[in-house]
Amino acid sequence: MSIWTREELLQLLSLWKAAYKAASSGQSYTIDGRTLTRQNVAEIRAQLSYLERQLAALSGKASSLQRIICRTVRK
Repeated sequence: MSIWTREELLQLLSLWKAAYKAASSGQSYTIDGRTLTRQNVAEIRAQLSYLERQLAALSGKASSLQRIICRTVRK
């Protein structure tokens, strides 16, 4: 169960995507008084992944790819 509503997650995703775009191009971006720069790109990506997983969980979709292993059985 997510602590976020769908609308909140979409707003947060929008903010963090803007931060990613700014940081990737060498600019800075501020969220809640915290300035993010190019050095924070890995952290921004992690936050985006977290928010996307939360949104997927809220939507009832699988949050990650699952590996299926098949083997052939010969008789």
